[in-house]
Amino acid sequence: MSNKFLIIGAVVLVVGLVVYLSITDSSTTSINTTSSISDNIRQLGDGEVAEPSGPTVELAPNFTLDKLGGGTISLADYRGVKPVVLDFWASWCPNCRRDMPRLSKMYETYNNEVEVIGVNLRESNSKAQNYISSAGILFPIVMDSAGRVSDNYGIRYTNTHVLIRKDGTVFKIIPGDIKESDIKKLISSS
Repeated sequence: MSNKFLIIGAVVLVVGLVVYLSITDSSTTSINTTSSISDNIRQLGDGEVAEPSGPTVELAPNFTLDKLGGGTISLADYRGVKPVVLDFWASWCPNCRRDMPRLSKMYETYNNEVEVIGVNLRESNSKAQNYISSAGILFPIVMDSAGRVSDNYGIRYTNTHVLIRKDGTVFKIIPGDIKESDIKKLISSS
């Protein structure tokens, strides 16, 4: 009879422990602590990402890349001038092909208040130029041929947008389509 009580007690203890762990585990938020810009950025529902948090918010990593059509663009040139949206894209990406024309229209509306820079991910100049020309994209495109910039920003997917305040700090990272309200919030945060 005492063996029966021991077994029942052990089962109750294990069930209680499992319930306790499942309750406490679901209330915690996982934070990615890689060495990229995605440090201290908390994932929310539906792919939206929160603002960077923590004791210090660092500047977005600077880069200088070749611009499609000639010249170069350096992110640091915009610091203190206006906020920036980085659009990481590729011509083969169906979501990019859907989102970029909308972003280009927003660029037409807000280009005096915010800069949009398309960062092409590891494609040839001719492939990128063919798509940009056919879609009528107006914002500048830079070529991340080696993938160094996307690596520095922790970009794992195409159609990802990094919103950078006028002071050069990251405001928000948006995996997926960007909305006009995101642009307005970026402008008002700077």
